[in-house]
Amino acid sequence: MENLTFRVLDPPTALDGHSHVHAHILLPLTENLYVAYNGVQYYINSQELCFIPPHSFHHCYCLAEVITMDIPPHMIRQSDLITLESRIVYPIEGNLAPLTQLIKSEIQQHPNSSSICYLFYFLYEKLVENNECISLRYIREHFNEQFSIQTLAQLENYNPSYYTDWFRKKIGCSPSKYLREFRVERAKEMLLNPRFSLLDIAVQIGYNSHSAFTRAFKQTVGCSPQEYRNHVLANVL
Repeated sequence: MENLTFRVLDPPTALDGHSHVHAHILLPLTENLYVAYNGVQYYINSQELCFIPPHSFHHCYCLAEVITMDIPPHMIRQSDLITLESRIVYPIEGNLAPLTQLIKSEIQQHPNSSSICYLFYFLYEKLVENNECISLRYIREHFNEQFSIQTLAQLENYNPSYYTDWFRKKIGCSPSKYLREFRVERAKEMLLNPRFSLLDIAVQIGYNSHSAFTRAFKQTVGCSPQEYRNHVLANVL
């Protein structure tokens, strides 16, 4: 499976228009980076970074060194794209500032260090976290608790009926479906460990019964949790 990789583009670099299955994070070190995307030309300075979504046609031109991170498709959740596709230029501020400075320093002093990839992945996670909507972050952080649509709507200062429509347009599904799918993804990870019973998993991801968990899992995956566990473990062992 393809892993996250990084490169340093030496100046001057001009890349013909192209697209690829992976996404990019581009981080200019000193001079401006010029990017043409969707018919618009962007100028990204050293206090900004650029996110190019997968399968997006773009041109790049840089006058100085630019760090580029290639993010393979399996590392990008659909909700990440919904969060990040609305813009491609992001200011480096808050918790991104010391992180990008550490990346630049590590590349200059230890260019072959394996820790750089981990730093870049952390940068990607923080970029998503800093730009996702408040209620989406709340769902991720409280997925194993019980909460209402009204709670989520209040976080965005909307009434519940408007919030549900707004969330569906922004994320591509209802809040309840997103919560169910997020819980199921966590369940898949736990099912790899045979010491967790199905009831243990159900309780830890927010369901109060084995049957409720099985129903949600089957609705999302198409098979029961036990069938999924048997299939995965049979192929691992």
